[in-house]
Amino acid sequence: MICFRNSPIIQELALRLFRTFCLCATLLVGVYLPALGADKHPPRVILEAGVSHPYGQLGGDADHTRLGQGARDGLRLAFGMRFPLSRTVFLTPYFAFVDYGNFDGSTPEVEEVAIESSSYRYGLELMVRADGPPSRVKPLLAVAMGLDRNRLTGNYQDPTAFMDESINSMGYNLRAGFQWKDLEFSVGYHINRFNTWQFYHSNYRERYNWDSLDVRGGWSIPFGD
Repeated sequence: MICFRNSPIIQELALRLFRTFCLCATLLVGVYLPALGADKHPPRVILEAGVSHPYGQLGGDADHTRLGQGARDGLRLAFGMRFPLSRTVFLTPYFAFVDYGNFDGSTPEVEEVAIESSSYRYGLELMVRADGPPSRVKPLLAVAMGLDRNRLTGNYQDPTAFMDESINSMGYNLRAGFQWKDLEFSVGYHINRFNTWQFYHSNYRERYNWDSLDVRGGWSIPFGD
């Protein structure tokens, strides 16, 4: 009997379906770009701060595993420009920077290790929000996709060599939360998985998981008339 629990095939299929959903949502929104501001709602500048909890190899045990990078919870800062497609649908190009907590310790290969990890995220988000007056708490749901530039620095492979490597990959995000007046609170899961030989130099490409759980708080500021 085949067990599909935690099956890599099922996980990869789910990831591909989510990627396809994000891409289709973004393409469909493009059809309605001429309607921007149709309801005379100005765009808004979005400022965010929050905490990002790493998973996969990014947050893995660097003391005992070769690919674990030992990242701790980090600070996430972001800003974007939110354009209304209607009273309840919004499109937001954004930039986010995540500075994960450093790892300082040792590994089986290196006695003293210092690892720093960070990520620059450039994306496009589609958000659906309940309608109502500003004083009402309005639930929201959003999906996003974009480019992640992940950076890893330190002497994690060779105690005598400092490495500084970066890799570009696609990132996907799903979040849910609520908006109250000009404030916004949400929890999102960011998917970022890729293959590369750059982080740990070897004769083949390694598979990495840089997923994270992000707790976000934001401030929405009207832009223009």
